[in-house]
Amino acid sequence: MPPTLKISSGLALCLALAACSEPPPPPPSGPTVNSAAANEAIALFDQARAEGRGQLARAYAQDILAKYPGTEAAAKVQAAMAEVETMAAADRERTRLANLWVYHAVGEVKGTTYTAFMYEAESTQKPREERPQLVLRRHPEWGQNVYILLPGGRIACGARCNVNIKIDDANPVRFEASQPEGAPVPAMFIEEDRRFFETLKTARWIEIEVPIRGGKQNLRYEVGGIDLARMGPEVSARRPRG
Repeated sequence: MPPTLKISSGLALCLALAACSEPPPPPPSGPTVNSAAANEAIALFDQARAEGRGQLARAYAQDILAKYPGTEAAAKVQAAMAEVETMAAADRERTRLANLWVYHAVGEVKGTTYTAFMYEAESTQKPREERPQLVLRRHPEWGQNVYILLPGGRIACGARCNVNIKIDDANPVRFEASQPEGAPVPAMFIEEDRRFFETLKTARWIEIEVPIRGGKQNLRYEVGGIDLARMGPEVSARRPRG
């Protein structure tokens, strides 16, 4: 074999051996990117948990488990899921209770009238216009009022009466009440409005015994979601109502 051919063959063999001994190429950088994104997502998850925002934390958790399985972030989320599900359920319940109340603020010449009302809990099968309502009102002239509207009812309280009001599981307590004359919808005012407002701060359920012709009617209200801050400033004194 000519010397030139021998050199070429040897060079080819050396190059082949060198190629075989080279390390494999590095893995793609995708997992590193995913890990960074997962760390960002877990930070948002931790923040939502710390702020007590259960439903938001649950949404972040589900997103992390779907997008970044097998990461440390996914493992951390999985370990906390029971707690997060409990928080989310509590969030949903708070939202449900809050949505039972309807608020209005109407500006008038002498100030703003704030009202909040809710429908009676056991009357869900009736049309709204027929359902008994619990109404709270703070009026710039008439002061603070609490009253029941009983469409189609025959309230028998008169100028003054005493009614039993049951707060959660406690024994019923007596409240003074009155029945306005000429109301377009049968109504009964709870005269001890300040006492009633104080009760609302801690009560979950309130049951009011309304005297009607021929007997009594119990009205149940799930009041636990009231936001008294939306009722405007407290009224300093009661004044004649209209």
